[in-house]
Amino acid sequence: MLDYKKIFSIKPYALTQEKKDIWYFDKIKKLSLHHYRNCKEYKLISDKLFKKIDAAKKIYDLPYTHVEIFKNFNLLTKGRNNKNENKVFESSGSSGSVKSKINLSRENAILQSLALKNILIDFFKSKKKKIFFTESSDLIKNKDVYSAKSAGIQGFRQFAEEYEFLIDDNQNLKIDVLKDFIDQNPGEEFFIFGFTSSVWQNLLEKLKAKNIFLKKNKGILIHGGGWKKLENKKISKSDFNKNVKKIIGVSKSHNYYGMVEQTGSIYFECENEFFHTSIYSDIFFRDKNLNILKKDKIGLIQTLSLLPISYPGHNILTEDIGALAGIDDCLCGRKGKYFAIKGRALNTESRGCSDVY
Repeated sequence: MLDYKKIFSIKPYALTQEKKDIWYFDKIKKLSLHHYRNCKEYKLISDKLFKKIDAAKKIYDLPYTHVEIFKNFNLLTKGRNNKNENKVFESSGSSGSVKSKINLSRENAILQSLALKNILIDFFKSKKKKIFFTESSDLIKNKDVYSAKSAGIQGFRQFAEEYEFLIDDNQNLKIDVLKDFIDQNPGEEFFIFGFTSSVWQNLLEKLKAKNIFLKKNKGILIHGGGWKKLENKKISKSDFNKNVKKIIGVSKSHNYYGMVEQTGSIYFECENEFFHTSIYSDIFFRDKNLNILKKDKIGLIQTLSLLPISYPGHNILTEDIGALAGIDDCLCGRKGKYFAIKGRALNTESRGCSDVY
């Protein structure tokens, strides 16, 4: 297993890509071998579709799975104690669609929390703040199966000095809770967190319908996922950001890219509107023939993470498309790769992973 104590001792955006490539290849290769030895489905995919892990010369040569496989199979990598102590998380998914199921061990959850903590400290450089969630508290009540939304809330809740849910049990917006806080704490920084579609539906639309516009404040909006619902309503990223500024008056807004299929591999958007890889993650872009693309070429996103240990979600070919924007030279000062998301690919397929199993 990897030495995570050493990994977490390094600042998340401190390594240049040249140094990171050598360092990361060693770590992700060891993690690949861990899943190969302890997950029969990953071993089968690896043996049938890829060269031997030990023969890989580059990071992008290592075996990966297609994101769709988590919808079709319940993949589990046996841990050191082989006890069934995993919690099962489900992707948000659209109504009626098949959802991904992810086995998350306690150890895996701790790694995810530590990575998120280090990334948040880098971006916001401050202690715990008050957090308002654009959901109801129903999402974190005890369940056998947890959703992507509940996972996000549980992850960010650990950094809250205090937290409140802005939606009551009847799905009504408790706007006075947020409004009173802003009035009583005009100079205090705070977070608003939610899935992008929830921020739009539960907060922006409801405030606009009541003709309520909050005064300018020190709030920081963190949102991610849920763009498909907004795209279906013909709401662009520009429309979203304009409404955020006009209606809730926050000082900053940060989108993030991530997925329940790869817990902890979260890519935050900097002030220049680019997403950044940390030392815990890496990213590649592939064309329709799965060849690696260079800068500014749009292709399928392959995302990697050092964090998934209880299931083989460390190296995934997604159904999202994007492009590498640059390496080491973003104006925000963070080292490593930074990129843009362009949307979702149409009619993507598993390219053999499910068929092999």
